[in-house]
Parts: sequence; C-alpha cells; structure tokens
Amino acid sequence: MRHKICSTSPHHITALFKPHTGKGGLSEIGSTGVGLVVEPRARVCIPGEGGLDDVTISTVRRVGELLGLYDLRLEINTPLPPGVGFAVSASTAIASALTMGFLRGLTYTKSLKVAHEAEIIESTGLGDVLAISCGVGLAVRIKPGAPSVGLVDCKQLPPGLSILALMVKQEHTRDLLRYYVEMGLHEKAEPLIERVIESMDFNVFSELVLKFNVDNGVLRGLVGESGEEHLLKTPGLVTVYGKKGVVVAVVESDRLGDSLGHLQKLGYKIYYLEPSRGGPELWVA
Repeated sequence: MRHKICSTSPHHITALFKPHTGKGGLSEIGSTGVGLVVEPRARVCIPGEGGLDDVTISTVRRVGELLGLYDLRLEINTPLPPGVGFAVSASTAIASALTMGFLRGLTYTKSLKVAHEAEIIESTGLGDVLAISCGVGLAVRIKPGAPSVGLVDCKQLPPGLSILALMVKQEHTRDLLRYYVEMGLHEKAEPLIERVIESMDFNVFSELVLKFNVDNGVLRGLVGESGEEHLLKTPGLVTVYGKKGVVVAVVESDRLGDSLGHLQKLGYKIYYLEPSRGGPELWVA
C-alpha cells in the first residue's frame, strides 16, 4: 500500500432515546432520540501495526468482515473509554468503515451504512452512527435507521458552553436497553423527543433532559441521592444527564474551573469534551 488512509469520527452521548426494531433489515433498525456529538475524535488508519485479530472493539472487526477485508494492518486511536456511554463502538465503526470502504470504492453514505449494520449485529448501539453522521452539537434523530434510511438533524451548540463527562461505570448496551424497557423510560422519553424535534432549541433540550433524569431517578441510579444533589449544585450548571455509565454536565465556560473543582469531589474520572464542529472525515496521505 503506497498511501496511508485515515478516518476520524466524533463521539455521541445520547440523552433521550426510543428503540425501533424495524421490519426491513438491519438498515431500518435504530432509534429516535436526542444527544450531543462531541470531540475528541476516534481515528483509524491503514496501514498500522495491528490486525483485525488484535482489535478489542467488536464493531471494527465486524466492519472488516462485512467488507471482506481480513488481513489489514490497522492503527486505532480511541481517546475515550469503550463501554461507558461515549459511543466508542459507533465512532470506531464509522472511522474503520470509511477507511476500509475507501479501499472497496464505497461512497461515504454506503460506508456509514456498513458501520450502522456492524453496530446492530454486535448489539452495541442503535442510533449513534446516524447521530454522528450529522456531525455537530445537538443531534436529533427524527426517523430511525442507518444514514440514508433514517433522518437526523443537528445544530451547533450556543457559544460559551463546556462539557464535562464523569466516568461512573462500564455497562453493556443490552443492559441499558433492558433497563429502559423494564422502567418504561422509552415511552416516557418519546414525547420529550418530539418536543425537541419540534423546537430544535438547545434550551428546550436542556430543560427536558434535566427534568427526565431527575423525575425518573437516572442520576440517582448512577451516583446515589447525595451524588445527585451534588451534581445539581454544580456552579454554572446548564443541564446534566446520565447515559449507561457516564454523567454529562454542560456548564458555562466562564465557570469551568469552579464546575470542575466541584465535580471532582465526587471522586470519578472526568473527561473534558468539546461540541463537535464537523462530521466524520477521511483523508489519504
């Protein structure tokens, strides 16, 4: 191989979602929902120093299998931990699908479709690929499915906001889906998702997500009652929500230092994130 082919993808942290099983194949399975598309980015390059057999993220291996590419040497960079709620499986699936798809002569959209199908097969996500495909800030999944089948819209976040993510625990997506169904959270989320779709307003998103998390004990389930009280007292807090094993706090940037100091008292590892400013990218060097 004469050139190095690399792709990058932002991550996505769902705030509200409703699963949809679909009836026409993998591309129609997905979810409606709302969340934030964030950076830093995952990166996959070919050639690298490791092969598919060495990859611990199942969606990357699945993308290689779907495209019939088994002997590639890969370079994979994942700045955020998998299995927590950052959609690392989707981000790396997208980056690997764009990179491998380039070798197969696939279009951008067809490569993203492969990434979505890998996520569905591996039971690692439903709508993250669709959300990330939109690329920026607040992502609203209007119709479920893979890119080109589903429908998504997104909007840059207002200026002056920072995102802090607390890593609480690891959890498999299957367990999250089971919990959502058992607690009826998917049904409770649906009208709130519709309101965000109608408004495409970050303030509406912030208010509804915070209320959903407090009313349904999502934050308490992650950090306990005293932890929830501590979160809600964060200086400069705009909104806060939990997804799988991560708690996301959006704060005013001019209060970032105070916010960080306050949240560090909970004892969890904290990641500083930025709203994504663009979608997945591929380049050849």
